[in-house]
Amino acid sequence: MPAPVFGFLAFTSGSFEGAIIRDMRLANALAARGHKVVVYWMMDRNPDLVAPGITQRMLCRGTRYQFKKPCGVMDKLGAPFFAIPARMRREFMQRHPDYLDRLMTNFCRSICNGVQSEPKLARRLASFIRKDGVTHLLPTFAMICPFAQAAKQIPNAPQFDYLVTFQGEEIFANYAQRIGRLSDYHQRLREAVAASPWPAVAVSRDYIDRLHDEMGIDPNRLRAIYPGIELPASTEKPRFDILYKKFPKLRLDPKEPIVTYIGRQDSEKGIDLLLYAAKILHERGLRMQLVICGGSSFGQRYRDVLKHIAEHLRLTVHHRRRIPAEMRDALYAYSRCIVYPSIHREPFGMVAAESMSHGTPVLVPDIGGITESIEVDGQRGGLTFRSWDSADLANQLERLLTDDQLHGELSANTRSIAANFTVEKMTDRILEHLGLNPTHSPQPQLVTSS
Repeated sequence: MPAPVFGFLAFTSGSFEGAIIRDMRLANALAARGHKVVVYWMMDRNPDLVAPGITQRMLCRGTRYQFKKPCGVMDKLGAPFFAIPARMRREFMQRHPDYLDRLMTNFCRSICNGVQSEPKLARRLASFIRKDGVTHLLPTFAMICPFAQAAKQIPNAPQFDYLVTFQGEEIFANYAQRIGRLSDYHQRLREAVAASPWPAVAVSRDYIDRLHDEMGIDPNRLRAIYPGIELPASTEKPRFDILYKKFPKLRLDPKEPIVTYIGRQDSEKGIDLLLYAAKILHERGLRMQLVICGGSSFGQRYRDVLKHIAEHLRLTVHHRRRIPAEMRDALYAYSRCIVYPSIHREPFGMVAAESMSHGTPVLVPDIGGITESIEVDGQRGGLTFRSWDSADLANQLERLLTDDQLHGELSANTRSIAANFTVEKMTDRILEHLGLNPTHSPQPQLVTSS
């Protein structure tokens, strides 16, 4: 049997969403085991997430969806945009959320129209797959699997199969709903699952239930495989003064408890609930330093709202956008707890798992796959609060801030819980799911790009 070649059909806004981080960690792990791996970017790209030696190609740019009908000319005209540094591209998208909404709406419209709606793009994908010898295509989201279906249906199509992965489809479903095409969107997802030879991957057990309830996906055609995190190389804390680089004006004090949110600053993340809870505790006389960090996939509107809410509540917030990895790890290590207050039924909780890998307990809502990330075999690495309830969030946060015994018990469990969600375990499970030997190590690949 020839060695498998893995192609990642990577859909991204250029921000650092959990889904693209999960996929590029998987791509890097497969390459490290000696498999040939290629990445086909859609909309934007995150090349810094990809390990050296992995081929990267641009399948299409976001400008392709400038209009209701996909436009190849606009796709080509968008090429100079990618000569701009990634940080500046992200900044542009943050400041023009209506433009991003238009691109995403038109993209979802194309998906709803079915697998034959973009024959030129399907042929381009098929040509890449043939050129690279891809046998296993792994799209980042189930909603882009129709492109894989279309590539398989063209005349003299290359021989490959694709694996459907669900890790945030309901976010895109919002765009389909706005144009009155939600039933079409769900139908495309069901068709994508049915046309794949393998059961689809969902990133938690709870997410399987949600996909069945909301989208009509057959649970028997779904398997739960958790995303993977990279464990810290050492249990020793980094230097605290690393944090001063991003917080020079209002310096964090190592002697006062730090409560942190790390993740996307988008409306479904419910960060405003944390602000209300912090105000409640402030009124009770409880001191803390509140830190909010992270980029956005849908513009900075919500981040601006958060700033206004904090001003009205008279809260001091250490508020930043995306921060470097070393600073993120320092925040994980020095925070009293990490709070992830999402109003969204989260498919999983990579931030929660990462926090626990640094020995820090977490506080999460009581719904969704995120609850599966903080409890394993009866051991807990955090607490839950009643979803959408800022008062209960405040009460549970107060417990973590004031009950040293409880905090110590949770902290003692965190690293062993996080060890269940490593990149290596995720990679083993994906290979086994595909019927491949996780211990097989083909020869390393050569790198090309286009």
